[in-house]
Amino acid sequence: MNEGPVDPASVRREQRLQGWGRQIVSTLYMLMRNVKIHSPDNAIFLKPIEQLCEVMNTVIASDRRINLHAVDTHVYLNGTAIKLDFQALETARYLSNELRERDVGGFLAERPITSKEIRDFLTLFTGAQRGAAPEDGDDGHRLDAIRLARFAKVKEILDKMEEEPDLDQQIDRKKYLLTVYARAVLFMRNYIDRVRQRDASIPVAKAGRLVQDLVDLCAEQRTHFLGLTTTKPADDTYLAHHSVNTCLISIVFGSELGLDKRQLHDLGMSALFSQIGLATMPKAIMERPGGLTRTEREELDLHPLRTAKTILATRGLDRTTMLRVVSAYEAHVDFTRPRKRPTDGKVEMVQPRLGVGAFGRIVAIAECYDALTSRRPFREAYGPSIALALMASELAHRFDPDLLRVFMKVMAIQPLKIVEGGGRVSVS
Repeated sequence: MNEGPVDPASVRREQRLQGWGRQIVSTLYMLMRNVKIHSPDNAIFLKPIEQLCEVMNTVIASDRRINLHAVDTHVYLNGTAIKLDFQALETARYLSNELRERDVGGFLAERPITSKEIRDFLTLFTGAQRGAAPEDGDDGHRLDAIRLARFAKVKEILDKMEEEPDLDQQIDRKKYLLTVYARAVLFMRNYIDRVRQRDASIPVAKAGRLVQDLVDLCAEQRTHFLGLTTTKPADDTYLAHHSVNTCLISIVFGSELGLDKRQLHDLGMSALFSQIGLATMPKAIMERPGGLTRTEREELDLHPLRTAKTILATRGLDRTTMLRVVSAYEAHVDFTRPRKRPTDGKVEMVQPRLGVGAFGRIVAIAECYDALTSRRPFREAYGPSIALALMASELAHRFDPDLLRVFMKVMAIQPLKIVEGGGRVSVS
């Protein structure tokens, strides 16, 4: 299908709107927080208001209008969705909540705005203002250039845009998803190379932005999203692809389980780096066609510890780092363990007393599924149905059985009947 050449002017306009939108959101957030303490006429607001005025008037000069809509974490500037990184999501949420409390979903201006008009707009968000804001401004602070849009009307418009994107928008988002996927794989290839060179100067923050893009794209492109995980490398980049695929699958799985965007970001970061300890394993072990010796198997079993050491070596000790370390370790903890019955000596599987966190249980399933459906030097790739059959039978001790049932539904695999001895185990 020929989608036509990309219009350079449209690309430049998109890039400009993205930059302007992020500036406006950031400055409005700061101003709205501080007008609850200080009057909009306070000298501390002089410079930020002038900067906001300049940016808004630049948008008006470019597009002959500025039309900003904000609902939840979705911000649109002149019809363009502003892409916010993970740290900016709470900023957008605060901004939209402040607007909503005054029954405002956004504003429109079609002529240049003055600093005084921005101050008049900010009076709507002082501690003294309660309830729906008057559309033409508060007493003594009329809004002549800025027209307010009621929250319900804006939400209806944005909901319709989310539900019924036009064909061009769908194509563009799919292209963007492919771009983010390729960038994520490239990042992991570089990350893995640096780990092997014992180079600790790795920009982990870039991974955070890529994962946030994947989280944002997950809901609207779910089928296409999962389709990307069928991308399998034909060279020595297996670990990079495997890491990104595990991240994608975990995000979709977590979304189905009801995790919010912040949790999905933490989950995606945990999944992306959960196998990085394999980068330090000898190539002869990782690519051996036959079985491993006992010593080699013991070395391979230590890779969760290698993962933890690698993560700690390339990032300061904070909550996010510890979450990734714990999840990487717990993803390799068997969910059940064998025990001999004292009565007859037969082996039975029992639940472990160790409490395994949700992220570890999710990543364990996602990682194993992608590994089984990937070709390795010692075997061909399994099909999805066979992979899940193995996970539900021979490998069942590694997984939370309830989560595995949900996962099978997420992957759109029909309920399986797995022969185990003389009986059948139903997974539905």
